[in-house]
Amino acid sequence: MDAVVFTKSRQEYGMLSGILADESPGMRVSQGSMDGHYHLEHKYDIVVVGVDGAQGMELVCAYRERFGDALVIWITDDPYFAGVAIRTHIFDFIVRPLAESRFRETVRKLMAGKTDSWQRIPTARGRRNIMRTPLPSGAAVKTAAIRKRMVRSQRRPTAKLCNMESRSR
Repeated sequence: MDAVVFTKSRQEYGMLSGILADESPGMRVSQGSMDGHYHLEHKYDIVVVGVDGAQGMELVCAYRERFGDALVIWITDDPYFAGVAIRTHIFDFIVRPLAESRFRETVRKLMAGKTDSWQRIPTARGRRNIMRTPLPSGAAVKTAAIRKRMVRSQRRPTAKLCNMESRSR
């Protein structure tokens, strides 16, 4: 098995690569280049993205578009990217501060083969828009419920209230 870790911190790379090597003897772990370009020439079985914000999102999406059946673990400090994580069908989404035990648990699940079929998108010919892939069944229900709540909270006053206001004038 091959794994790659994309992170800007040498200390974080050391911790993540050490856990990957401990939990899976014989795994080859390399550090992804973070020079502003996405070097996606080689397909890895496991991809760990420890990059925050939109740059991390772009890297996850680019890798999933190119190699759809790779298992991606995304570590970020922004929980608002969870929706993108669901749509890109990543293996795990971890919000910082990163606990070593949390990452170790994720790697153990991955090595035990506890992956769902929707977490491995089959690779298509050419490029495909990963943001248009269907959501897994549980995620679609959760997303619909969240949208309903958002719509309800943004509703305008009911017609009765509007009519009452116009009558009082």
